[in-house]
Amino acid sequence: MKLVRSRIWSKLPLVLLLSLFLLASTKAYIRIETTLLGYRIGEMKQTEAELLETQSTLKMELARITTKHNLRQLAGTKADEVAKQSWASH
Repeated sequence: MKLVRSRIWSKLPLVLLLSLFLLASTKAYIRIETTLLGYRIGEMKQTEAELLETQSTLKMELARITTKHNLRQLAGTKADEVAKQSWASH
């Protein structure tokens, strides 16, 4: 019985050292992954801001294009083109 206890106690420092090493390695891995994830989130937020700006610009362009004046102008231009094509086919 005493021999078994002495074997366990003799291996305890090695087990503790390995446990601490694994704990420190795990902590370092988690910290690195958290940092990398933070960088990815930052990049995605920057991309989101750029996309929102593009969306806003496109909405303003659409609003400008679809005003009554522009639509009438486009409709008149298309009507003129259709009329010219119909005269050319006769």
